[in-house]
Amino acid sequence: MKWFFELGFLFFVTFCYSQQNAENAYDKLYISEKKYSLLFPSNWYLKKTDSLQKSFILLSEKSSPNDNFIENISLRISDMGYSNIKPKMLKKIIDRRIGVTNEIISNRKVIKNNVTGQEIVYKTMLDDGRFATILQYYFVKGSDLFLLTFCSNPDEYLSYMPVYQYIYGNFDIR
Repeated sequence: MKWFFELGFLFFVTFCYSQQNAENAYDKLYISEKKYSLLFPSNWYLKKTDSLQKSFILLSEKSSPNDNFIENISLRISDMGYSNIKPKMLKKIIDRRIGVTNEIISNRKVIKNNVTGQEIVYKTMLDDGRFATILQYYFVKGSDLFLLTFCSNPDEYLSYMPVYQYIYGNFDIR
């Protein structure tokens, strides 16, 4: 019976330590701007930026020398010129834009920081002829359209999902 408690204690300590290490891997880089904040893994790097206020793109490291697809995360904030666009109208615009040439996997309503938005997952062909799976979030706050995009190789999409979920969970619209 004693060995059972020792084994249970060892399992508990190992689980807690691994959870702490998993969280520490993400708690490295933090972007905080006037309109948003975002936490992302330290092994992703900032490639392109518009002073971080209106747009940026994060790129993953290559997983192997044969890896020819660099997963990326981008945020673009666009001033729509007017405020109070209705979520139904935004959904119609987005559905029309994405649904014409892409295979939509899922399309649902989401709420982030009391802002109603839309989450769309779809497959598309990139300019270089390769396919990608795209996860996009659209939110409108005031006259600003927030477009948070996750892009990955379709074969690796599910393996990157924990990273995408963590980043989305730590994305705040202000």
